[in-house]
Amino acid sequence: MTSPHDAPRRDRSVPELLARAHCLLLDFDGPVCRLFHTRSAMSIATLLRELLAARGAPVVDEALLRSSDPHAILRAAPSAELAAELELLLAEEEELAALGAESTPHADDFIQAVADSGRSLAMATNNAPGAVRAYLKEHRLDGCFGDAVFGRDPVRPELMKPDPHCLRAACAALAVRPQDCLMIGDSAADARAAAAAGVPFLGYARVGEDGRRLGAGYRGPLVHGMERLEEAARALPRR
Repeated sequence: MTSPHDAPRRDRSVPELLARAHCLLLDFDGPVCRLFHTRSAMSIATLLRELLAARGAPVVDEALLRSSDPHAILRAAPSAELAAELELLLAEEEELAALGAESTPHADDFIQAVADSGRSLAMATNNAPGAVRAYLKEHRLDGCFGDAVFGRDPVRPELMKPDPHCLRAACAALAVRPQDCLMIGDSAADARAAAAAGVPFLGYARVGEDGRRLGAGYRGPLVHGMERLEEAARALPRR
């Protein structure tokens, strides 16, 4: 989708995007941390498949049988009752994973610099809110977000991104217009949710990655790693 030579061109708008924003909406797993660092996503997906099999509803779809995405299995639950059971197990596993999550390099300092600039911060994620709060408390970042954690709805998994629900909820709770926010995410679902909510979007990719998770058609602003974001945040004028 992009080559290393594209990176300087595509991330040069980062300071301008940050400066315009009154509020930063962050995806959790990726830009902020590597959630499944000590507790793998595949192991959790396997637990969800085992629960469904034990309830007499084994996964038969070939893609889901191979999938390491617990959220995909949750979405495919054959009934509301089984979805509720999967949600309880997944939320518990995500909270345990959060305690061993690996912080994305420079992310903690970026978050603190944004908070110090007087801008609001909110988390807009498909992960369980309890997992996000556990991570933020562990890393002493909870004061930067307050109650502004907008995660997976425990009874309506269909509202996970790319549905814009969590972004709209964040804007409403913080009384900020979507166009005055900036969403930072690393997936096509993040980009689509931001577009649907009318929120400007900045794609994030790890250093050395090409941003393909954002989708083959993504041509928006893209930043590699959080160091560039931290530098830009430290130079922000106060609001």
